[in-house]
Amino acid sequence: MEIREFEQRTGYFPSLEEYRMIENYYIDFAGDKDAFCKAYKKNEGGLAEKIQRETNDQRISALVKTNGIMEQFKNTIDKMEDQIAKLEARIEQEQEWKPYTSERNVAQADYEELAKDAECGRTSHYMTDADAIAWICDEFDFDPCKVTIIHEINEYEINRHQRLRKTNKKIDRRPVYCATDYHYIRFNTRRNYYEILNGELRPFFD
Repeated sequence: MEIREFEQRTGYFPSLEEYRMIENYYIDFAGDKDAFCKAYKKNEGGLAEKIQRETNDQRISALVKTNGIMEQFKNTIDKMEDQIAKLEARIEQEQEWKPYTSERNVAQADYEELAKDAECGRTSHYMTDADAIAWICDEFDFDPCKVTIIHEINEYEINRHQRLRKTNKKIDRRPVYCATDYHYIRFNTRRNYYEILNGELRPFFD
């Protein structure tokens, strides 16, 4: 019996999973397809209930088996991820990554030495963006509308093989002023990157 024949005779539209079970019962049924479908519709001897119950049991069994396989996969993946993490840690240690500042830029240590008292305003202070822009334009004749003060720069690291990488961290580079010959400002124009150290205008390389 084909599934469409069963549907026409019973008005019930089973899933393929259910119909496979219906087929099993039909093969063992003592009668033709019409008699079987009639018995199914009337649930004679609990026929329809038995088919549904056995289908449900089969579905649950398959689900349990699938969940078991998925759990095995998960355990395997967890072990592999743990191994990968350990290998990455070993590689990281072997490569000896260290903070890096381009030799063409102002060293972070030099900036920090200048800015070390800026928070308390003792020997230096952080400039406002407006003050920094005004100072830049007075000294170097930039158009103030095209100047943007930068407060942070990207952090880079270098390894023992002289390879560079950008980290996800930022480094403080707020404009700092101590004296006319002792200050730092990092800024961009629309086309170029600059920094000023102690009155010297320098290109900034990122």
